[in-house]
Amino acid sequence: MSKKSFGKYLLYGIGEIILVVIGILIAININNFNEKKASEKRLETYLEIYKQDLEVDTIVVDQVLKYVDNRKEHFQLFLSDTVSAKAYKENPQGYGLTLSYFPFKLQQKGIGLLENYVNDTEIDQDTLISTILANHRIYENFINTSVERIGEDIDHNMNYLKEEQPWIANLLLGQLNHPDMIPYYLSENYRARLAVHSGLVYGNLEPQLKAIQIFYKETITQLNERLETK
Repeated sequence: MSKKSFGKYLLYGIGEIILVVIGILIAININNFNEKKASEKRLETYLEIYKQDLEVDTIVVDQVLKYVDNRKEHFQLFLSDTVSAKAYKENPQGYGLTLSYFPFKLQQKGIGLLENYVNDTEIDQDTLISTILANHRIYENFINTSVERIGEDIDHNMNYLKEEQPWIANLLLGQLNHPDMIPYYLSENYRARLAVHSGLVYGNLEPQLKAIQIFYKETITQLNERLETK
């Protein structure tokens, strides 16, 4: 082969290599673009699921707050220094204030999907997602801890009655005329138990529920704005 022919073949070979490299780079860019679009679509789906969870939780929190608020007057009545047997007779709800509550659980699917998405995907977190991830679990942990402590307090009160007060069966059967029942409910022992339970409900749980209620409503508004622009 002449030097001239060899030079042509060499240039041709280099050109082929360049074309292959360009093709690979184009394919990589297309693949990255497709993956980015798929990732954005997945995030949009997760945000929609999370929004639906917040809407469900908002309803639940509203119901719990109404339940708590409806009982507040009774707590105030039976914690007063002037409470009497007549008050219990006229308001039999007072017998169960330290023995019942409104059990509930917050939704987990949406926040779990968002957390996994952020952990598995290299993305620049925007303000909305950062705010959600920074605050959701904090509110949730506070509330779960309060609910757990309320449940433990109820168990403790129930066990006390079971072991120390034989009339517990009458109470659970709705038979409220046992002669030893009223003296207990007018005692300082019960008043102390009622005060502790009131503190757990109205000092801890209620303000936490109101705080997460505000967080939910603000976040739903922001999610609606985000999803409507997609």
